[in-house]
Parts: sequence; structure tokens; C-alpha cells
Amino acid sequence: MNWNFWKKKQTDLTVKPAKAQAKPKDLHQDIGKYMVVQLGYDPDWVWALKSVVIEKENKKDCFDFRAFDAVTAHDKGVKVQNYSSLEGHPDLILFDGWYDKNSRQVAVNDHYKELKNGTAA
Repeated sequence: MNWNFWKKKQTDLTVKPAKAQAKPKDLHQDIGKYMVVQLGYDPDWVWALKSVVIEKENKKDCFDFRAFDAVTAHDKGVKVQNYSSLEGHPDLILFDGWYDKNSRQVAVNDHYKELKNGTAA
């Protein structure tokens, strides 16, 4: 047997690890407030939503987000682990957009209204 546990393994330093993405969390306060005040949605429903975020390139403290209903995702058998998990399931994305932590600016795209109108027609 050849036991070489005392030797370090050579690692390839040219390959950089993929940027870590955040797990689903509650909506950011500024996003939830915007959805309740500006878009007029029920606060109880809005604060039950979850979101996944990813940092915008070259912009510190500025994030893209996707908001979804965790119960609906679970019922459809989709396990949302990060921002990229929803790319194959656009029907689960109720809201998306961006927000800036420092300036507290928010931009929200309302896909829920489109989904609601699409099923009613």
C-alpha cells in the first residue's frame, strides 16, 4: 500500500470556483414595502413570499431578485435552492427586478398580474 497522506494534492489554480448564490430568504424589506404600497397587494400574502437574489456585476450592494411562493414551488416538485433554480420554471416567478441597499431604490416587474390575467382569460 502506498499511503501518501502527508503530501499535498496539486490543485488547478486556473479554474475559479463559481460565484456562490444565496439560498431562498424572506423578501427584502424595501421590496415588500414597494409591493404593498405601490402595487397594492395584501401584506399577509406578500410577506409570505420568498426570494432569491444574486449580486449585480460591477455594482456593490445592488442585487437582482426573483420572488416566488414556496408552497406552490413545493407542490409542483421544484426545489428552489438559488437564483438559477428558477430559470427552468418561469411560471413560479411572481415578481423579479432589482434593488439597491444603499439608495433603497427598487424596480419590480409584476409577473403575478400577467399570470392571473392569463388564467382568467
